[in-house]
Amino acid sequence: MKDVSPPASSQPSRFPRGWGATWQNRWLPYLLTGPVVLAVGIGVFYPVIYVVNLSLHAYSPFFNQTMRFVGAENYVRLIHDAEFWHSLQVSAIWVAGSVIPQFLLGLGLALLLNERFFARGLVRAIVLLPWVVSGVVTGIIWLWLFDGTIGVLNDLLMKAGLTPTPIPWSVQPATTYLMLFVANAWRGSPFFAIMLLAALQSINPDVYEAAMIDGAGRWQRFRYVTLPLILNAVIISTLLRVIWTFNYVDLIWTMTQGGPVNASRTLALDIFKVAYQDGDFGFAATLAVALCVILLAFSGAYWQLNRFSNRS
Repeated sequence: MKDVSPPASSQPSRFPRGWGATWQNRWLPYLLTGPVVLAVGIGVFYPVIYVVNLSLHAYSPFFNQTMRFVGAENYVRLIHDAEFWHSLQVSAIWVAGSVIPQFLLGLGLALLLNERFFARGLVRAIVLLPWVVSGVVTGIIWLWLFDGTIGVLNDLLMKAGLTPTPIPWSVQPATTYLMLFVANAWRGSPFFAIMLLAALQSINPDVYEAAMIDGAGRWQRFRYVTLPLILNAVIISTLLRVIWTFNYVDLIWTMTQGGPVNASRTLALDIFKVAYQDGDFGFAATLAVALCVILLAFSGAYWQLNRFSNRS
């Protein structure tokens, strides 16, 4: 007997019309990204909630002290803590003295690497190598270079006749800051070079050609063409570098451990010492919350300033 059933394509669907398109457009993206969002949310929000909760307790596991709720007592202690305000001031000096030289060096490197010359690819790879080196290794390298007795830098200065005796770099706060700034600028400037070079590569050469036809010189082309077109990259890279530098512990701990006499004890290093040397995890969590609030306030102010400058 001949089969007279309708073809499969003409059979009525068990799902409403357009249901497949609705599923793909509305729900499938959430299904695919949901596990990742959940994992990131747990990895981000759980530590934040835990630290905020810990800041409301007195807890010192090194001395067998159980967690005891103290409310806002740690925050009151924070406001009256002279070491906190000192470390906050040191952090501001550390960030400004590190990020500004890094930006200037990175901008110069980006402009140089954007030009055409022989073996440009090799030079780019060599310039970016310091960014690969870890903070601990960087600290050890520059600690030996600045050593007060056998350091290479003192040897060069004495041979050049710039100083009669070796300079004890890690003894005075001023020379200690200089030592840290140079080491951090060497490691951090390639980051700015990478970011700014990518922005420079995206600029259309026709823009420079039009500016040259209008009679713009090299400085005018940089001021009115290059700088406005890479401004977003400058803002993003500077903001990221400020946040990373504010939280940076490896280099300072390796080179000075916060000395001399806590002159280089930043807020991040203060948190590390309070937690793992003093064993006061509750107050260390309070310092961490304060650090987070400061960085959030800075980031918000920075973005608002950027929006205001773009509108004007």
